[in-house]
Amino acid sequence: MGKVIALDSMVFIYLFEDDRRYINKIFPLFKDAEKGKLTLVTSIISVIEALSTPKYISDENTRMEITNFFRETDGLSVKSIDWEIAETAAGLRRENRTLRVPDSLQLSTALICRASSLITNDLNITKISIPKLNIKTLN
Repeated sequence: MGKVIALDSMVFIYLFEDDRRYINKIFPLFKDAEKGKLTLVTSIISVIEALSTPKYISDENTRMEITNFFRETDGLSVKSIDWEIAETAAGLRRENRTLRVPDSLQLSTALICRASSLITNDLNITKISIPKLNIKTLN
C-alpha cells in the first residue's frame, strides 16, 4: 500500500454538499485514490455524521447515495471501531482532555492505518500535536 491519507467527517460532508469553497481540494484526492496513487481512510464515524446531517433526514435517496459512496468508492476504506482503535482513542483523550470522542476515533483510525496525514477543518483537531501524523486543513 502506498501513501495513506485519513479524512475527517467534514471532508465528506463538503463533498456531498458540493461545497464550492473546498470541492477543488477534495475531488483530486478521490481521483488519485481511484487511480491507486493513494489510499483514503476514515472511521465509521464519518458515515454516522454524514447520514445524520439534518439536510438529509427526510431524503432517503440521498442517504442511500451516501451509503453507497462509502461502501463502493475505489481507494476509500471505512474502518470500524475495534479494540485497538478504541484503546488508542482513549489514550489520545487522556493526553488531550478537550478532545471529543468522535475526534479521538478519527485520529486513532488515522494512526492505526498509518496515515501520513489527516485532513480536517475541525479546529479542535488542529490544536492536537501527534508525532508521525500531519494534521492539515482544507483552508
